[in-house]
Amino acid sequence: MTSIADERPPTPEDRRPSTPEDRPPSTAPTRAGSLRRRARAATRLLQRTAWAAVLVGAVTTACTSWGSAPWYAGWVGAAGAAALAALASPVRLALGESPRSGSVAALFHGAMLALMLCVLAGCFAFSLSGWFHAHDRDLHATLRVSATVTGCHSSGDTSTECTYLWAADGHEYRAEEGSDDQWPDGHRVDVRVDPVHPQRAPVTAGGYWPLWFGVVLGGLGTPFSLCVWWVLEESAND
Repeated sequence: MTSIADERPPTPEDRRPSTPEDRPPSTAPTRAGSLRRRARAATRLLQRTAWAAVLVGAVTTACTSWGSAPWYAGWVGAAGAAALAALASPVRLALGESPRSGSVAALFHGAMLALMLCVLAGCFAFSLSGWFHAHDRDLHATLRVSATVTGCHSSGDTSTECTYLWAADGHEYRAEEGSDDQWPDGHRVDVRVDPVHPQRAPVTAGGYWPLWFGVVLGGLGTPFSLCVWWVLEESAND
């Protein structure tokens, strides 16, 4: 026996009452996740650009004249870029890119590595710029004069500063420079000065191996620390 209900035509799929399982998921979480992914990508790009700016500032300082406007601009630019890169780290922690990059330990390790990168880049810039400055002084200090040493004092275990008094072209000049020995007051020593600018500090020694040590340490350590930071960043984002 066939009932009236059995004789009704089947309801089309698109006209059946929807169930919770058949309803499309909400797009709000998807949009939030998309915004978070875009924010993570923008923060990573900002931080990497900032580290590149740190290197550009260090190279600018290293290759320009000591105390010139580009020399100071390189220091200021590198310091500002380093601060910007440091501020991006807690933002990335808040965004929680991955369990590894979102941990406090990873943030601490990244901060220590970034600090090492800044120190090594600064050491390279300061040492190479200082060597250029010292070499330029050596080339121009062709006038040898006798100077009187006064007021020697030690500022560390291996550093001694003395005040030198000398005369050139009928004028007396005074400057404080480093010395290999702690001379007594009134000691006479031969120094070299620039005949065109006799008021500049005299050249008392020709050895600049500490500057070369800083150049080698910074020149090798900076790309090494940068590569380590990059590898850690890529592994954290996998």
